[in-house]
Amino acid sequence: MRHRAYLAIVVFSLVAAAEASAQASTGAFDEGVRLMRLNRPAAAEKQFERAIASDERNGTYHLWLGRAIGQQAATASVLRQPFMARRIRSEFERAVALDPELIDARDGLIQFYLMAPAVMGGSEAKAREQQREIVRRSAYRGHLASANIGWAMRDTVATERALRAAVAAAPDSILPVLSLSQRQAAWGRTTAAFATLDEFLARNPRDIAMRFQVGRLAAVSGQELPRGERVLRELLAEPEWEPTNSRPARAAVHYRLGVVLEKSGRKPDAKVSYERALALDPQLKPAKDALTALR
Repeated sequence: MRHRAYLAIVVFSLVAAAEASAQASTGAFDEGVRLMRLNRPAAAEKQFERAIASDERNGTYHLWLGRAIGQQAATASVLRQPFMARRIRSEFERAVALDPELIDARDGLIQFYLMAPAVMGGSEAKAREQQREIVRRSAYRGHLASANIGWAMRDTVATERALRAAVAAAPDSILPVLSLSQRQAAWGRTTAAFATLDEFLARNPRDIAMRFQVGRLAAVSGQELPRGERVLRELLAEPEWEPTNSRPARAAVHYRLGVVLEKSGRKPDAKVSYERALALDPQLKPAKDALTALR
């Protein structure tokens, strides 16, 4: 009986320790994601390292650590970048090795291979290899990956073809529509960019994210300014919504409205919109700069 009781205590202790370790890794990971959303990648990196220390074989943890390092690399010194590039690639590769179905990690590798110079491991061939692995798992994500490669290679035909295929594969998904309209605008095809947004809005007329994109495109291009103003004012009349990666904060709507009004020659009204944007988000640099220039 004593022997059985001892074994029970040992087993209970091991289970409790495992549960505590899992909770610690999960808590650190959640904190890291929160810090990334606050644009604090250096602090997030430490949390993801803590999560990995508790659970080294979790591919998602390695994926997010690679993301945190990558976000810092964009503004790092030339001396630090080669070291950081090796770490980014290593974390993404580790994530894929641990979880081959982790498409986000494969997508991260594609971005790395396309952006890094050859001496740091960049490779178009390796990017295309990862794209083929993605398409085996998800046709939709494979089309998006193909579009990213086409964009990096400055192949406008391949980029548009891939994005249209992604739209066809997931007609109600915002990402490929948004990407296609932004690419078309970058190519100087503003009319086509508006048409792309309108095709989506014909199916989803109340979508906040895409309506905002209409206003944003008007602000950036200087075209369809009356429509841009109307759409942005309609958004501001909507009840509060939760900002997401695609849905803007209300401060951003006020800022874009200010740009539309300024380009329409209504500088006093633009000033009011910029001030409202800054009242909601005092750190919104584009609004600060616009207001300074207006003054």
